[in-house]
Amino acid sequence: MTELLTRPFTPARESEPTGFPFSSVEDRALSAASRAALLLLSARAQIEEASQLLAELAPTAAAAVPGQDGAVSWTTTVLESVESAEVMRNALGAAQMQASVLYRTLRIAEQRAAGMPRHDLGKGVTDELAPARRLSPARAANAIALERVIVESMPRTLALLARGEITQHAADEVAKAVIVLDDGDRARVDEDIAHRLPAVSPRRAGGLARARADELDQQAALARHDRDVASRHVSIRPVSPSLVCVSATLPTAEGVAVFAALDAAASTARAQGAAGTRGQHMADALFSRVTGLHGIEAASIELQLMMTDEALLGDGSETAWIDGRAVPAAIARRLALGGARVGAGTGTGTGTGTGTGTGTGTEHDAQRFIRRLYTDPVTGSLRDLDARRRRFTGRDRRFVELADRTCRTPWCEARIRHIDHVERFADGGATASSNGVGLCEHCNYVRELPGWTTRMVAEEPEGPKVSADHGSGPRRRREVTTPTGRTYMSDPPPLRRVRRPRQTSRTSDTANGPGAGCGPEAGDNADGSGASGACPDPAPGSDAA
Repeated sequence: MTELLTRPFTPARESEPTGFPFSSVEDRALSAASRAALLLLSARAQIEEASQLLAELAPTAAAAVPGQDGAVSWTTTVLESVESAEVMRNALGAAQMQASVLYRTLRIAEQRAAGMPRHDLGKGVTDELAPARRLSPARAANAIALERVIVESMPRTLALLARGEITQHAADEVAKAVIVLDDGDRARVDEDIAHRLPAVSPRRAGGLARARADELDQQAALARHDRDVASRHVSIRPVSPSLVCVSATLPTAEGVAVFAALDAAASTARAQGAAGTRGQHMADALFSRVTGLHGIEAASIELQLMMTDEALLGDGSETAWIDGRAVPAAIARRLALGGARVGAGTGTGTGTGTGTGTGTGTEHDAQRFIRRLYTDPVTGSLRDLDARRRRFTGRDRRFVELADRTCRTPWCEARIRHIDHVERFADGGATASSNGVGLCEHCNYVRELPGWTTRMVAEEPEGPKVSADHGSGPRRRREVTTPTGRTYMSDPPPLRRVRRPRQTSRTSDTANGPGAGCGPEAGDNADGSGASGACPDPAPGSDAA
């Protein structure tokens, strides 16, 4: 590779064949790709050096007096660093955009050469790019769809991004506006609006592109409308430990009607003297009209609230988890044991056990159940169970869902839809939690494509690996290998804080008696009790995990 990096790159002449079977062209392509990678790595090193220099300036800046010792002049220089960093960010975005589209083109060529059916060409390619870009497969697919528009049919917009004159957000907005056009009309939009893009906001850039696209192709405007309507959906995301945002993307008429109905309900409540703001009444009306209930206490649903036994029954501060989202222990206790605006809940403990709560409520009160689970005292992850069936059901399925919380594909974190055998059942894999992982529907189907392999590893594999580590510990660690040989690791998220061994000397051990300093740090026992640790094994009959 060193020879290729130092060899000058000369583009192929028009008379030369460009297919990869010809070694001279392939050598030139490999040389160019290697030099591009080297240049990006060298840019990274320079950026790290600049970041270190700026960090060293921080103490000086706090004591600087404007107008003295050149403070004003170097303040201006720091502002130039801000501007240069923004230009670099945009330029790197253009390079990544081009590399991603080029990778997709190469992989499709390889799939075609391997005899893959035409309708399957491109499957799994964005899933290979997703972990390299630290994105979920869905986000990677959306990003690459927009990037193909820019790279393949809008050269002027791409050049502006490569020079750092526009942001990637602006380029994305332009791509969204013209994605329904053919390549010729996209090129015309690019030519007509490119000179205006550096002076406008991303939203305005998208508006300019959309207006010109509508002028060029009215049918495309209708197609974009149908495409937008087809993308209607409902999503949920955390806002704070106490709130989530449930948002609905609806066609304009339906969205306006929903808002008007909620606004009318809020006006009625305020007219009747109900306390609260208009926004609170609208939120309450939304819940009531969607569920048919007047409070979460009456909801006949199950909320998987996982917390340690000490956090549930004592004053422990270990973070709890509900549907994969962190919840402070005090709020979790209120949810699990009752209080203002509570819901059905479950508790999970650590060490001796964790419990997951299930709540099924009546119209007047919610019932609360505590289901006990066991965690590894070192890693904080759930221990496994045992079974032998083709499908994951019952306790095994619930165990994997609780242990993994979200899709185990690195950086995906979509909702779990399938429990997958890491070692295929047809190959003798057990239907047991030690061989099962939670995956979203898309990621489960992708692993069936040629070239994808997965396995469970008990220990850290040898050699450099790229890790999407949600926690630590060897249990249920999943290794994913893509068709190009890249390997990624995924660990289940721990349900409790991982123990950190305390460093002690032999003198302190002797002074404090046998076993002193051998256990975990104070307040971080395997059973979460907060007492100082001890080395001897637990007494017979103890249920410490």
